[in-house]
Amino acid sequence: MNKKIEIYIACGSGIATSTVVQEKVKQILAQSNIQASITKGNISQIPSKAETVDLILVTTRYVKPVKVPILPVFSLISGINEEQTAQKIVEECHRIIKGG
Repeated sequence: MNKKIEIYIACGSGIATSTVVQEKVKQILAQSNIQASITKGNISQIPSKAETVDLILVTTRYVKPVKVPILPVFSLISGINEEQTAQKIVEECHRIIKGG
């Protein structure tokens, strides 16, 4: 697996919660030997970012359609169901790497 995945993390302001999630996602991906480039920002940037990334992680609700998968990751902040969210991120990254 040598494909580097482009991930965008979005929260309401693009500062606080996305920074916390970014650190946790780095750990999750490192444990699974997945290479990724992570950028972060706010929800309003999603439509433009969706053109250049493989996966979008959001800490708040986002319902507009985009061309790439969006995973809700608030549990990485709340700690509730954190393991399931980590597993979903890893599974989605493996799917992207395989080209599916």
